[in-house]
Amino acid sequence: MRIINLKIAASVLFVAAALAMAPMASADSVTFNLSSNNLGIAGSVGTMTIVDAGANQVLVTITMNAGFSVKLNGGDFAFNGPSNLSLAGVSGFSADANSGLSFLHLQTSQNISQFGSFAFDFTKVNGQPNGVVSANTVTFVLTGSGLSASQFTSVALHFCTASGSSCSPNTGFTTNGPGTTPVPEPGSLGLLGTGLVGLGGLIRRRLSSTAV
Repeated sequence: MRIINLKIAASVLFVAAALAMAPMASADSVTFNLSSNNLGIAGSVGTMTIVDAGANQVLVTITMNAGFSVKLNGGDFAFNGPSNLSLAGVSGFSADANSGLSFLHLQTSQNISQFGSFAFDFTKVNGQPNGVVSANTVTFVLTGSGLSASQFTSVALHFCTASGSSCSPNTGFTTNGPGTTPVPEPGSLGLLGTGLVGLGGLIRRRLSSTAV
């Protein structure tokens, strides 16, 4: 009876180890550092992060560094990589405290300053209060068939050289270097799985010596 119990325990441990060491499903995410611009400003002016938000959806979050903001009136939000973006696919648009915004136009194969052509260029934000022409943080959801964060290869943005909602006389365009995806750290479940495998091996060796 004791040998049978040990065999059952070993089997349970190996199953638990396999489950613990299996990769966990996680949303794709890519962050673009807006480190190039046409105004000669050194360093990054902000970041654009694109993360899977559900089936066929991604959440776009633009966060500008101190001293810079996203241009809304007449602004451009350009993307390369996906093939099926549309005006109808934009939802959940907010800029700082203002929600319910929308893009008025979508241009394709649009040249953005010296940075080249972008496949999709959303322009002219509609719905913000009078006097609000820029924002420090902008978020919106893009929906399209088969859309995922990993499809985005480059982005561009119309920005202001001042923080807050009133922009500045000096505006420019910024784009990114290669996007970066977060590198997962070793998970506690993976470490647990390694320990369970070792414990299971000890039990199997004990079973073998008992059977002799």
